[in-house]
Amino acid sequence: MWEPTDNSYQKDAECAKDINKPLMENFFSDDPKEKYAAKNLCFACPVRKDCIKWALESKQIWGVWGGRDESEIRRTLSVNADGDEIRRDRYPQCPYCQARTSRLESRIVDNPEGGRWMTMRLVECLDCGFLWRSRTSANAVNAYHAERDDKLVRREAKKEKQKLKAKPKPKKS
Repeated sequence: MWEPTDNSYQKDAECAKDINKPLMENFFSDDPKEKYAAKNLCFACPVRKDCIKWALESKQIWGVWGGRDESEIRRTLSVNADGDEIRRDRYPQCPYCQARTSRLESRIVDNPEGGRWMTMRLVECLDCGFLWRSRTSANAVNAYHAERDDKLVRREAKKEKQKLKAKPKPKKS
């Protein structure tokens, strides 16, 4: 069941501890070593799942959140650096466990918050159960499954065609 995430989890985060305050700049650094240090802190964090979910649902496309940097978050959301939806060369993976797109499912559910939209799009990882709200991620997951299904249909049609060619023709007398 999807529940909205607010940022109240942050008080329990590893990065919020006084001892880790000097590392805060690493979360928005361009230096790969500093990003790596920020990600390592995330992987030891008890609220990592809440953090990445909040980042995805509030479209935080800059910085390290829940152990994922901006390029990984943008890939998951299928957006560019401006936040505009785009078709990427690679489909999203689970931002929590990195499961492949084939292990992701999207669905439409009623929006309990109401407002402008009566429904919302969710994506769930079948491997770890991570669930997040994102129309753009759901669109990318649906595109992946449609492309995969189309390939399977074409492959089966090709096999049938080859079977028909391989059948011996009846001899005419």
